[in-house]
Amino acid sequence: MRRRLDPEVRRGEILRAAAAAFATRPYDQVQLDAIARDAGSSRGLINHYFGDKRGLFIAVAQRVVERVPTVVRTDLDGSVEQMVDANTDAWLTLIESNREASLLFLGAGALSGDPELDRLQDDLRDRVVERILRNHLGDGEIPLAARLTMRATTGLIERALRDWATGRGGSRVRTHALVSQAFSRSCATCCPPWSPRATKNQAPGAPGPGAAAGRAAARRSRGRTRCRRRRRCRRCRSRRCP
Repeated sequence: MRRRLDPEVRRGEILRAAAAAFATRPYDQVQLDAIARDAGSSRGLINHYFGDKRGLFIAVAQRVVERVPTVVRTDLDGSVEQMVDANTDAWLTLIESNREASLLFLGAGALSGDPELDRLQDDLRDRVVERILRNHLGDGEIPLAARLTMRATTGLIERALRDWATGRGGSRVRTHALVSQAFSRSCATCCPPWSPRATKNQAPGAPGPGAAAGRAAARRSRGRTRCRRRRRCRRCRSRRCP
């Protein structure tokens, strides 16, 4: 006998059962009757709340967009490489445990090209890019060029993840190396090297904790350029710059 529940509670139970079904079975093999049984509900209630199977999946996908970006941790300490490595590992684990739903989000499966799913994919990409850049730029304004660069990078990485999830992209270790290297290089390209991450007490737009080191590196670079132009090092008086 089914329990009488508040409509929102019942809707939530259906969504949880649907999320588990879509995560582990291909879209075409998911049955609404089985979801209704797992949720202690009925096929009629699923149709009432969500319309059909596509509508139910879109509702699950909306929850994914709201929750999944938090996989990208913004409270990690360490170098850029360490943060990228940890977040890449978390992403791969998420895809492994939700393979079928992840494939739909990565553009594979029965809903490929669905306009509503495409919109949700774009929203998820923007949220993930925001968290990645906040990790390295702090709370200041994010330059448009940085957003565009990281969005382009995530597009390439999504394809690599899709190939890995479908068995065409090699091992997890190889995919991890590819993804982490791509993100690290994009961060080096679009994030100023002297502000890898703003501190909590840092004013928006202020230089990051590595600002002094970055300025020193820039001065050394200018000094080497002058040496090459004059063909004599000012420090050691030799003909070649060290």
